[in-house]
Amino acid sequence: MKKLFIIAALFILQSQLIAQTSKTDPKDWQGWMGGTLKFDLPKKWTPYIEYQARTYNNLKTYNGSYISIGVQKKVSKFVHLVGEYRLALVQKGTYHRYTFGAEYEKEKKKWDWGVRVLLQNQLQDFDEANKATQDEFYWRVRLGAKYELSKKVAAFASIEPIMKSGGRHFVDNLRNQLGLRFKIAPKTKLDVFYIYRPDYAKSYNRTFNIVGFDLIHTIKPKKKKK
Repeated sequence: MKKLFIIAALFILQSQLIAQTSKTDPKDWQGWMGGTLKFDLPKKWTPYIEYQARTYNNLKTYNGSYISIGVQKKVSKFVHLVGEYRLALVQKGTYHRYTFGAEYEKEKKKWDWGVRVLLQNQLQDFDEANKATQDEFYWRVRLGAKYELSKKVAAFASIEPIMKSGGRHFVDNLRNQLGLRFKIAPKTKLDVFYIYRPDYAKSYNRTFNIVGFDLIHTIKPKKKKK
């Protein structure tokens, strides 16, 4: 019975991965693979640059590249501000996204709790000459927690509704995330995550299962000797 159960589970998983995505039944597995370089500067400034490649159609089709440049500024013990520009070079065209927001974080023993609020403006330039540039505004709220499992491993989870101004629904899509953070070097960490993302933007339901990783390296310049 155990062998039969394992064979059935593998068959179901394989059928899910091989299935094609369509507009009428867009249940899809996607991959988000990226890296982030941070700079720990004096006076609580943290600029960063991030690159991410994404696939869709059950991990088989390359969608494009996402390049983000941003900065965080700690303004109090628990609050920091964030600003970011993201360039997305994808199949549908070119996206320019501008983000501004704030995040509240508090640590208690092995727990790290956080609330983040972001405002976003997104411009899309289509490849087709007959399509006009789209200008869309979003706001999003993320509730998250991280728990230290050991000195080198932490588990994290978050829920983040994303709301589009003038959209069909109050919540445009919902990102539910689970992951593990591994400390692989003194200044290098690896996030491995899964996102369950139901999307309500269209007239039909869409569901995306996203797996990915983010390699994060932090550079802290040495202080100059007087």
